Amino acid sequence: MKFIKFVLLLTMVFLAGCQQKQENNLTKTNMALTKNVRPAAVAGSFYPESAAELSQTVNSFLVSLALNNIQIKAIVAPHAGYAYSGQVAGEAFASIKGKDYKTVWLLGPSHQVSFAGVSVSNYTHYQTPLGEVKISEIKEKLLAEKNFKNNNDAHQKEHALEVELPFLQQALNNFEIVPMIFGNQTSLEQIKEIAASLKKYYDEETLIVVSSDFIHYGPNYNYVPFTENVQEKIKEMDNQVIGYLLNYQTEELYDYLTTAAVTNDGAIVLTWLSEFFKGSGTKGELVSYNTSGKMTEDVNSVSYVSMIFKEENKTGNSSGILTSAEKDYLLELARNTLNNYFKTGKILEVNEAEVPKNLKNEQGVFVTLEKDGSLRGCIGYIEPVKQLYLAVIDNAISAAVNDNRFSPVTQDELKDIDIEISVLSVPRILDASVDERLIKLRPLADGVVLEEENRRSTYLPQVWEDLSNPQDFLSSLCVKGGWQQDCWQSDDVKLYTYQAEVFGER
Repeated sequence: MKFIKFVLLLTMVFLAGCQQKQENNLTKTNMALTKNVRPAAVAGSFYPESAAELSQTVNSFLVSLALNNIQIKAIVAPHAGYAYSGQVAGEAFASIKGKDYKTVWLLGPSHQVSFAGVSVSNYTHYQTPLGEVKISEIKEKLLAEKNFKNNNDAHQKEHALEVELPFLQQALNNFEIVPMIFGNQTSLEQIKEIAASLKKYYDEETLIVVSSDFIHYGPNYNYVPFTENVQEKIKEMDNQVIGYLLNYQTEELYDYLTTAAVTNDGAIVLTWLSEFFKGSGTKGELVSYNTSGKMTEDVNSVSYVSMIFKEENKTGNSSGILTSAEKDYLLELARNTLNNYFKTGKILEVNEAEVPKNLKNEQGVFVTLEKDGSLRGCIGYIEPVKQLYLAVIDNAISAAVNDNRFSPVTQDELKDIDIEISVLSVPRILDASVDERLIKLRPLADGVVLEEENRRSTYLPQVWEDLSNPQDFLSSLCVKGGWQQDCWQSDDVKLYTYQAEVFGER
């Protein structure tokens, strides 16, 4: 009898143990399913809080050339209010439109909390007005690494990571993020250790986004090392940082950022990027540069820089989105072409050996001429039929004298003419039924081609500024091409979209 009681008691203990184990598993499951969302902290201040307005604003910045032939490994982008740094950031994020990444490492400096190492948040999602983005489970592995910790105070109100998210949400689909905030007390030795740790988790499906503003100059920032030729000297300092980074001179970069360029708030994370890609064969390049001081003529100035880091394509060409120097070259080429044509009546001859390599790729391009803010001529090649620099020469002349909507430009007018160049991606058929066309078009981002047999008509993405309603946009394009205004509703009329990298003298 005592034996039976013992067995019954033992069985009850086992059952209790099984029940307790089941409860623990359920608790863990429930915890795993529980969302811990980091809400948007700067919507309505750094960027619009309305989803519709935010989407339109970001798309207006993502109008540069979308690239399909290179793998973008990393982006450096500024994190100020969109009114100041949005365009600079957008020119870099445009390079990843339509690409596939499983994970985005989102790295930036801490403006709220001072610490050493990297803080990985315990949130499950980051939120913006455009929706929630899931945080990758990689964070759990990172927290086991040296120099990594969880400091949620660093994430709650930090804007540096948040302002990059809407660009990613508009440019990519189905990605997860790993938000990492770098503390300002992190030493060079720790930066190198962090780079070594993260290399274990990096793969070809990972995009790195580094958030950093550059020099903060002026009384507001207690940084006035010079008072003459301010913008020129600021640019010299920023270029020094850019040069060290592009050449992966980690020690020199860290020393310069922590001594001379001390108000660059990305000192730690930029040094990490240099160390991470050192010796990898990855090539970085400057995409865009501007300063708030130049935009507002204020004595206080913050510098905004965007860069991309890429691997060369299989053919060995390093074609990519246009750098600032390449844009300047094409604008000067267009101007010299017009001056030469009106002076001599001949087409400008260019020494091909002096043409930047990236401008010898065949690409579609439009040249637009404006006078006193009004269109004076616009002609281009939709398809990539010529090397880019030659296409610019052709279309600069054609826009001046062959646009039959206007009388030919005269030599006396040249001084009042502003030149704008739009470099196009290859048009692709819009994957949408006729009924879906209005929904799938992206105002300010997509240029549109309507085509039926031998008839074609196009509007550049800039036209959305005057025709913001998709139906009005397409109806006007139909009329421009000689169709009835509802031609876009016909299955016989094909609709193609493309993107444009737009830059000008203004």
